[in-house]
Amino acid sequence: MKMACKICEQIEKKEGKIVYEDDDAVVIIPDEMCAVGHLQVIPKKHVETMDDLKDDIALKFFYIASFSATAIFEGLGMQGTNIMINNGAGSSRKHEHLIIDVVPRAENDGIDLQWKPKQMNPQDMESVMNKIKDKADLIGHKRESTEPVDVSSADVEKMGDEEENYLVSGLYRIP
Repeated sequence: MKMACKICEQIEKKEGKIVYEDDDAVVIIPDEMCAVGHLQVIPKKHVETMDDLKDDIALKFFYIASFSATAIFEGLGMQGTNIMINNGAGSSRKHEHLIIDVVPRAENDGIDLQWKPKQMNPQDMESVMNKIKDKADLIGHKRESTEPVDVSSADVEKMGDEEENYLVSGLYRIP
């Protein structure tokens, strides 16, 4: 049996330092801040990835994150923010609940979010670019429905094992 989501439990009990709340979202100061003024924008409905959000709600969360950054600039006099989402199991996320982190930044604050760039040969880079570009035609198109699409088991069996999870999950997002 899967354990209940810790984030959902905190929202339901109204635990934490809430700085904003509406019908869809809550903005809190987390107990484990990475910087003074760190905020988290959290959907009230349990979702694990951006794909789980309806487009209008996703847009709303980015507005809330943007306004949260403005509150940090004006309230704390910070010089910048990082707005980050750990989206999915492979993203180093701590909780199985979508969270948008808004991290206040100041010059020489000691927070290092830099990573070592990957080195790729031109052929591999071209291959990666083409694979992404092939799927990028949906960018900017509004999804009309987030309802699951019925896929027959015969269609799934035609897919290779390594593609199965990605392609099947992608079918749920076809407009």
